Amino acid sequence: MRYSIFRRYIVKEFLAPFVMGVMGMTVILLSDLLFELMDYLITRRTPLGVVLKLIWYKLPDIIILTLPVAVLLAIFMSVGRLVRDSEMTVMRTSGVSFFALVLPLLVLGIVISGIAFLFSDYIAPSANNKFEQLFRTVIFRENIPEIDQNVFFKGTGDYYFYVRSIDRTNGTMKDVMVYKVNFSRVPDLITAKEAVYENMTLVLRDGISREFDSAGFVTSEKKFGEVAINIGKDLDTLFGSIKSTSEMTRKELAEQIAIFRRSGVNVNELIVDYHRKLSVPLVSLVFVLLGAPLSVKFGRGGIFLGVGLAIGIALLYYVAGAFCRTLGAEGIITPFLGAWLPTGVFLVVGVSLLLLVERV
Repeated sequence: MRYSIFRRYIVKEFLAPFVMGVMGMTVILLSDLLFELMDYLITRRTPLGVVLKLIWYKLPDIIILTLPVAVLLAIFMSVGRLVRDSEMTVMRTSGVSFFALVLPLLVLGIVISGIAFLFSDYIAPSANNKFEQLFRTVIFRENIPEIDQNVFFKGTGDYYFYVRSIDRTNGTMKDVMVYKVNFSRVPDLITAKEAVYENMTLVLRDGISREFDSAGFVTSEKKFGEVAINIGKDLDTLFGSIKSTSEMTRKELAEQIAIFRRSGVNVNELIVDYHRKLSVPLVSLVFVLLGAPLSVKFGRGGIFLGVGLAIGIALLYYVAGAFCRTLGAEGIITPFLGAWLPTGVFLVVGVSLLLLVERV
């Protein structure tokens, strides 16, 4: 009975700052996005409704970023207040362990991580794709369509195309790979240093065409100066079908990894992003494990210290995540470590601190 009262009290203390944190961080990130879009709204006279659509489509991506930060802020504000007012001491001296007190917060962390995964793997990819399509067709309607690095698209039949980058000054695609999927053997592969688009045709220049047997050995290899492939799509449809990893679900990423890997292509970056779609949403739970014991340690320092620590820890995680993602994509560390190392380190530190506080 006593523990049930403590549990409801702690959850109530957590929820208010969590909701405020989600709303506050969302407003801040949306304001930053709106500031970036103001140039298009004013100088290009883009309709306000289009800009609002772009903001709406980007909202799921922003929520994924705000949830862990809001969790950390709420932990420091709620548990920190209980420590400052000695309520945490009273609860523990009544015979309830620290782990039992933070268990409801851990359950909330699991639920929030589940929501983040739902957004990351089901809602955000579709929304990001709609954002990019609208951005390309409306914002860049008078220019060369915007293409990010490391994107791919599907042509007619069994053809898949991979473009590493594009020179926007002349519209030339760089480091292009073409796969003709054959499920009875390794896909045929065409690589070219550059390519241009002309009338539903992709013109490849300075490349090599390879065919493989069922064991993956090269049976034919031919160099060419120029080859044209009819991709069966006009320019708008072509660039509307391009997807970056942020626009794909884990299932779609897994399918592309399987296709590219069979042709011997470096898929490290795709593998890193495949695992990050699970590791990043898990951070909300990790931040509960880390924030609760730190709140006991620094809770008496005041609310500003708690907010400062929350922002500092979140910033450290995201910087470490970006750094490890680059290391994994470049093959300096394995792609799995590139995705999971920051989350794993913070998890180990959090569990260690929780056990340390529990023994005190």
